Amino acid sequence: MHLHLRSTALLALALGLTGCASQAYQPQYLNGKVALATVANLPLATTLVRVRLLDDGKQADAPARLLAEQTLEKPKAFPVSYSLCYDKQAIQASGSYSVQAQVYVDGELRLQNTSRINAFGTEAAQIPVELIK
Repeated sequence: MHLHLRSTALLALALGLTGCASQAYQPQYLNGKVALATVANLPLATTLVRVRLLDDGKQADAPARLLAEQTLEKPKAFPVSYSLCYDKQAIQASGSYSVQAQVYVDGELRLQNTSRINAFGTEAAQIPVELIK
């Protein structure tokens, strides 16, 4: 009887682990460019560009959930290419996902996109950032 219970427990554990293995991280990439919406003379040596993939389909009063982020320091020129690596399994067909781009100069936020950009729409290929200060 004791051996039977032990065998049953091991079988249940093995089945549970098999289920976990099928849920393994599946990397997917979202690529595009961050472009200046207006001409701006930025000191590129002290510029940092941050791009984020957000799950904003949750409750309206809850903050968006961060799915991926890339920080690009000292870009050579604009537009700046980005490549966000995210877990393919985190994306639901009925979900709502956006990309956000921010540009910091000397540690201070200076530019960002001012409208929501659908992460999996054509507009994510080039994110326009505008001066906010």
